Amino acid sequence: MGVTHVLNAAHGTPYSHGGQDFYGATIDYYGVPAHDLPSFDISQFFFSAAQFIHNALNTPGGTKLLLYFCTKISFQFISEKLSLIQPECTQGSSKMPHTRNSSSLTSSTSYEAPALSDLQQLLWLRGGSDNHVDQVWPNIYLGDAWAARSKTTLQSLNITHILNAADGPYSINTGAKYYADLQMEYYGVEAFDDPSFDLSTFFYDAANFMGKALNSPGGKVFVHCAMGVSRSATLVLAFLMIHENMTLVDALKTVSAHRNICPNSGFLSQLRDLDIKLNEERKGTRASATKGL
Repeated sequence: MGVTHVLNAAHGTPYSHGGQDFYGATIDYYGVPAHDLPSFDISQFFFSAAQFIHNALNTPGGTKLLLYFCTKISFQFISEKLSLIQPECTQGSSKMPHTRNSSSLTSSTSYEAPALSDLQQLLWLRGGSDNHVDQVWPNIYLGDAWAARSKTTLQSLNITHILNAADGPYSINTGAKYYADLQMEYYGVEAFDDPSFDLSTFFYDAANFMGKALNSPGGKVFVHCAMGVSRSATLVLAFLMIHENMTLVDALKTVSAHRNICPNSGFLSQLRDLDIKLNEERKGTRASATKGL
């Protein structure tokens, strides 16, 4: 068939065990962890899937695309401009922040965490890229399994720390030994890209690992999972919220400006819970500071 790109709309489900590793380096893979249930919100993947298909069809050299299930529908509506939906998206800023400072929104006492549906719409703003690895914050790189296994790529970026959000024998089984010759510090999170998986239990440990990496001399951290859009992206967002004092909205805009990400609905909900918790803590800190004046 000569297939060059594969879009799997059942990625990570009991019915599909494929992935970038399964197809190798000659085929570009994109997985959507969707469940064929009436209650599942597949709309959050419409734009990322349509962009993948669009990029595939515009790749020189006779592209052939294999689709699993019905994701082609959203591509036809979005990229081919059929009548069911006419998205009006604005592009986020692609300028890399030069300093690590607090978000402008965090100073507002009236901030409230948006509804989950509003957060999902933010992910539709396709201002980033779909590379194997992208710098999304000074000295923080977000990427996929291919980049994680490419020692040449990691060395060229001068990576000193690696956070694997898909650790484990059935996922991206690299581990500290794989990078021993590069003298990189490794931290693994054995997470599954499933909305029911509680990734929040790793938020603070992962954020502290990233913070330690950035505070070390010449520190650069590479955070990855299988595709660099859900598990690893969620941990980077949590870091920005915990260590850089960002709201979830600001964190989403910051990362999405440089890389197209798509945390699953469960992870997004967990980040929203973190957003509410941190906002309450900030309000308490401001109230205490005011009383002390």
